[in-house]
Amino acid sequence: MEENYKEPLYPIAIAAKLLKVCPATLRIWEKKGLIKPNRIGRNRFYSRCDIDRLEHIKELIQGKHVNIEGVKQILSTIRCWEIKKCKLKERDACPVYHKYGST
Repeated sequence: MEENYKEPLYPIAIAAKLLKVCPATLRIWEKKGLIKPNRIGRNRFYSRCDIDRLEHIKELIQGKHVNIEGVKQILSTIRCWEIKKCKLKERDACPVYHKYGST
């Protein structure tokens, strides 16, 4: 697993650009409880993990036309390794997978 995966690196403008959405969309998704970016002062910063989650959220909302409550329900049942499509080697090194993956 990449060591910087959960490190907050991207300010909201860069995260929005990577996702091809406007910053207001990210603020709305945060307000609705779909994502909780790190805060440094008043500024939001997103990790690569957040970006992967947001890509999945975007696909559900824009690609599959799932509403916010539906997205919340789906995300509460999908495991992170399903979202990221981790390879077996990555799963072997993941403490979350070992805790929840065999259930």
